[in-house]
Amino acid sequence: MENYFERKAYEQMLAWKRDWAPRYALFLRGARRVGKTTLAEKFAREQYRSHILVRFDQVETEIRDLFVNSLRDLDTFFSTLEFAYQTKLYEHESLIVLDEIQLFLPARQALKTLLEDGRFDYLETGSLASIEKRAKDILIPSEEHFVDVLPMDFEEYLLATKRPLVMPAMRERFEALAPMGALHQQTMKAYREWMLVGGMPQAVQAFVDTHDFGRADFAKQRIISLYESDMEDQNEERTEYVRGFFERIPSELSKHDKRYVISHVGKGARMREYAGPIRWLDQAMVVNIANNVDDPSAVLNLAVTDPSFKCYLMDTGLLVSLAYRDGTYLNNELYKAILLDKLHVNEGMVVENATAQSLRSSGHRAFFYRETDDATRKITMEVDFLLRRGGKVCPVEVKSSTSRSTKSLTKLREKFGKRVGTAYVLHAGELKREKEVIYLPYYMAPLL
Repeated sequence: MENYFERKAYEQMLAWKRDWAPRYALFLRGARRVGKTTLAEKFAREQYRSHILVRFDQVETEIRDLFVNSLRDLDTFFSTLEFAYQTKLYEHESLIVLDEIQLFLPARQALKTLLEDGRFDYLETGSLASIEKRAKDILIPSEEHFVDVLPMDFEEYLLATKRPLVMPAMRERFEALAPMGALHQQTMKAYREWMLVGGMPQAVQAFVDTHDFGRADFAKQRIISLYESDMEDQNEERTEYVRGFFERIPSELSKHDKRYVISHVGKGARMREYAGPIRWLDQAMVVNIANNVDDPSAVLNLAVTDPSFKCYLMDTGLLVSLAYRDGTYLNNELYKAILLDKLHVNEGMVVENATAQSLRSSGHRAFFYRETDDATRKITMEVDFLLRRGGKVCPVEVKSSTSRSTKSLTKLREKFGKRVGTAYVLHAGELKREKEVIYLPYYMAPLL
């Protein structure tokens, strides 16, 4: 079992135990290798008298059969589990963990009966990818409480790398709108590290143990290979479409406007063919989709009618490794550009992906706004991210070291007036305020 890093999801799990168990099962939802099982096992050890971990990626047929054929006799069901796992279950003091439950959906259906029985608490881990199509004849319980387990965010990375005082200092300066001063450069260094290493626990552990970006990259390449294997193994969508879309993400993000254009995947590619693969990757929580809104307002999701979108990876470190998949990390230009603080337009995709990841970790769905000239089809206004705050829309722009323009922010305020709240620009420099725009260093994105 991998070492445990402090994760924010743990607090949400405690809230579930306090407020929702045993009437609801807890579903830890997240991508593979994001740390769900480790988190579940730690929670089970610390919060329960005993627990049983049923791993559906390696469980025996006899245990699977229990969830199908033994639900009418729950005394026998629980006794068999106790003997099989050599663990005593205590009423109202034990947790049964159903790991990777998407691999055996009858167990998820069985939860309705088990929850009605009420003797024990239940925790599921897994992904919702493919479940919709595979669950036609399965009764999915409504008594589930979902907690998303995402890659480690910047704050979790700081704790993992023994820098516990940085985030409190950042919050203090952010709330006071004061520059970081002497802390700025070392915080930027830590943020660059996080962008390169990413937030997948295995990669973070490799870097913590060795301080070697090569070891972290090796861990990430193995995770990417695992994801590609999952794409091959799923049989709900055309594998070549899923992989083709996934492998194209760095190229699409390296463009100036960063929109994902389906026709770039292959000759004759159409959106109707890729809707299913995109949904699969989204539900697997491998990607982070940003939708274009055509009318910025406090209810952003109701304004999504434009089909254009951006596709970020849920973990920025994986994006860095995927972009240079065929070479060694020493030949990875993104490592050089980020470590030497020489970001240009193409490398700027990493900072924008990191911003999208930070906003998602803070509970924000990704939305952007763009406007084009009907005659020339040229983009006349584009804002990277839109946030809802206090009944207003707050625009966020991410600037690489070569870009300083804020024309789109000015145009947005001129067009939509009082709908627009505080505007933010994320850049490599210090915190400062200029009229109605607040400039923040990249690393303060998690505080928005």
